[in-house]
Amino acid sequence: MDELEKKPVSKDRELSVTGEAQPEQIKKRFNFWTAIGIAVCTSGAWEGWTASIAQGLTGGGPVGLFWGWIFVSIGIVCMSLALAEFVSWFTAWAGLAGLWIGTLSCAMGVAVQIQSYAVVSVGYEPLTWHTFMICAACCFVWILINVFAVNALHHLNTWLLVWHVAGYIVVIAVLAACTPTKHDAQFVFTNFQNLTGWDNDFVSWSVSLLAALYAFFSLDSTSHFSEEIEKANIVVPRAMAIQAFSSAMMTLPFVITVLFCIGDIDAVLASPIGLMSPFTQILINSTNSIPAGIILNMIGTTVAWLAGCDLTGATSRAIWSMARDKAIPGYFAHLHPTLNVPIRAMLVTIVPSLLVYMIYIWNTTAFYGIMAGVLVAFQLSYVVPIGLYIFYSAWRKDLVKGPFNLGKASFFCHVLAFFFGCFMFLFMSFPVYQPVTAQNMNYASVLVGGVLVISLMSWFLYGRKHYQGPMAIVGIEGQLDPSGSEP
Repeated sequence: MDELEKKPVSKDRELSVTGEAQPEQIKKRFNFWTAIGIAVCTSGAWEGWTASIAQGLTGGGPVGLFWGWIFVSIGIVCMSLALAEFVSWFTAWAGLAGLWIGTLSCAMGVAVQIQSYAVVSVGYEPLTWHTFMICAACCFVWILINVFAVNALHHLNTWLLVWHVAGYIVVIAVLAACTPTKHDAQFVFTNFQNLTGWDNDFVSWSVSLLAALYAFFSLDSTSHFSEEIEKANIVVPRAMAIQAFSSAMMTLPFVITVLFCIGDIDAVLASPIGLMSPFTQILINSTNSIPAGIILNMIGTTVAWLAGCDLTGATSRAIWSMARDKAIPGYFAHLHPTLNVPIRAMLVTIVPSLLVYMIYIWNTTAFYGIMAGVLVAFQLSYVVPIGLYIFYSAWRKDLVKGPFNLGKASFFCHVLAFFFGCFMFLFMSFPVYQPVTAQNMNYASVLVGGVLVISLMSWFLYGRKHYQGPMAIVGIEGQLDPSGSEP
């Protein structure tokens, strides 16, 4: 009997060309519109920018926000194209850290904005344990959706595209029409404001780029749903590229409109919700109406909530795929037989998520120190594969690419993306304020160090004995077979 015929295979698995049983596979349930919806939602775009402008106003003022947007947009577009052209160990852990902490960040953003609405409406005093309860509620609802209503993600993300564009038009129109006194062009394009304490204005401007980078929160979330998307090798990179280009182009006029209508920056930051939700205060000032300001800003709150739901799914897929590749115990590679979702990979994040949320109750500084690392973790997970590609392709001219490639512009785009990622990784690790204290320290470097320690420990304790690199999965379009050529 042939060797392949001697190997018992369950009905849920297929045989690869090497005769090894393939892991369980998630069924196809999403399409291009799901992919672009997830990409836009988890990126943040104009909604993400409005949620994080406080640091931009502090570090650079209008110059930091406007010219920072131009700089980051160019770098992110190059990075999205570079990542889209080819979609392992430390990179996987850095990416997982970014996805997981990004999920926590979305819950915190939702919680803080909800509390800010209560502050301006009824004089509510924000309590940290209330924040914890809202975050925990978000966490459980997201898991319930991803387990029992995963198909709803398609409809939610498709609906989000309409909500995203309609909200964009409405907010711009309201700001332009209702703001009684607008700034002039000189203020918008040339006014620099350094409130950070840094003596060097370039450093101050660089740390202010967080607002722009937050609008491109996660570039690769869609890729973690690849096995569930039809023609993923074409659809996923296309969605990533479209998301980066559209966000860069759409958000620029939004940034300009907000800067013309922003009013007194110092007054905005000094308001009761100036650091919690400054854009809500800007909208209230422009419309002279608290209800109107809240309703308009809830567009962004809704997007942040759905982004957390998408990132919950992406995190579970990242854990599941790492387990399938034997980077972590195979127990987490299990798919529920009827729901066809990685429940174990999803549930394993509950306890650590709640523990991190609980930190906020007793030490908000430590909590925000952890959250500060989300953008750094994402940038690190992007820079490593892009850098490896640059140095590998320099001497391997026979590198096989997928159907999405940049042709002659590829190397130049990768180099720009690599240096941009290194720049952002460096300055997103800088403390925003001087002098540095325990309260204002940026703990992103601590998070990256923690990820490095965990990845090294897991490698020596488990990975070096089991991990052999990503598996070739039957049925995935564009998957390379063991011989190294495309099917």
